[in-house]
Amino acid sequence: MTGFGWLTIRQAKEALKNGRPEEAQRLLSQGAAEGHQRSWELLQKTGDAFVARGVRLLAQENTEGAWNDLLGAEHLGIKTEAANALRQMLTKAGLEEARELLERGEPARTLEVLKRLDNRMVKHHDMTGLEVASQAWITAREQAGRGEFAQASQTCDRIARYVAPTNQAFSTFRGEIEKRNQAFSGLLVSLHEAALNKQWRDVIRLSEEVLAVAPQHLEARKARARAWRAIEPETVSAAKHCVASPPKELPKTSPRFFIWIDGVGGFLVCLGNQAVIGQATPDATVEIPLFADVSRVHARLTRESEGYLLEAVRPVLVNSQSFEKGPLHSGDRITLGATCQMQFRLPTPVSASARIDMVSGHRLAPSVDAVLLMAETLVLGPGEQSHVTMPELDKPIVLFRQREGLGIRYAGSFKIDGARAQDRGSLGANASVSADEFAFAIEPAGGSLGHS
Repeated sequence: MTGFGWLTIRQAKEALKNGRPEEAQRLLSQGAAEGHQRSWELLQKTGDAFVARGVRLLAQENTEGAWNDLLGAEHLGIKTEAANALRQMLTKAGLEEARELLERGEPARTLEVLKRLDNRMVKHHDMTGLEVASQAWITAREQAGRGEFAQASQTCDRIARYVAPTNQAFSTFRGEIEKRNQAFSGLLVSLHEAALNKQWRDVIRLSEEVLAVAPQHLEARKARARAWRAIEPETVSAAKHCVASPPKELPKTSPRFFIWIDGVGGFLVCLGNQAVIGQATPDATVEIPLFADVSRVHARLTRESEGYLLEAVRPVLVNSQSFEKGPLHSGDRITLGATCQMQFRLPTPVSASARIDMVSGHRLAPSVDAVLLMAETLVLGPGEQSHVTMPELDKPIVLFRQREGLGIRYAGSFKIDGARAQDRGSLGANASVSADEFAFAIEPAGGSLGHS
């Protein structure tokens, strides 16, 4: 074993000579080297090599690499002045990064930096103030999003104790909250009056204006869903009547259905592999009809095995660039004509289904929150990686295709059309689903719910 020990020691020395301290550390941790009279000395040199390289990496602004080297040295028990100095420099750099992020109005990223520092055993009195301010900033955003502007204003008072008076991002944020609050109060009163008088089209308009100010306001979402339920059946039946009268050779849309989710909104779900985008007219035969200055058939969106392909029939821009035909990527912004803009997203990597949101103020026909292009599954869940975000859920709902329509999976008990179900079930063409945490209904929008 002694011979093997000397060989390992020699290999470790060679690794250090060539600037590979991690290889030297690996060799010295092997059984053949443990206890050897030269191993402790080489471990010290390995730690010093980690520190020296960490200093160089920090000078090159590679703080992540510098931290890894410092932690490697400390793992070996190195507590030299050079190691302490490197830790202090890295701590200073991390705190400066956190302050700069908060100065730019990015509290979530500030917290990420602080969490990394905490995981690296950094203790500094400035960290507490930065963390309190960041958490409060995020809380104020959430409160404002729910329409709780008085609470948001109080939270801003708490933030102000920890941020510099010159923090322009915070000053702007605080001013926006005050401005939104002024608009919000009047809109909410008008919305309540319209709902009380059952002026449903005014309810939809006013609820959308309220949600533009406070996107997560629960009462406005519920009022809008109630108004949709009062109005949409007429719209759907009228649309069916209009489609029935044109000549038989008129092309039909692919199967679609609506999903109306209490407290969240309404969505148009397209089941076909191709969706045509165009203007909403009485005789419209497009899957995605728009109330906008666009052509009757403006673009085609096709789902393929590799992803989604967009083909322009009339002028189209993608991310402000002229576009004729090509693949779409999650986050792409599509502009039809001069001003009608929508965003294409693939919210979750476990599903090929996509979501299209209007971002230019134009409306879909009928008025829904978004269009969902359903592949095999749709995920309704509490997080951002869902096709429909339902914050009050603690576990996801999955809608999936099956031979004779749609199926549902949900880990728990729920009801389908009043009948109790457990974990999974099948949905008819017109179905209502409810549980303690949620309620939604589906109805056809032309075509069946089977496979296209």
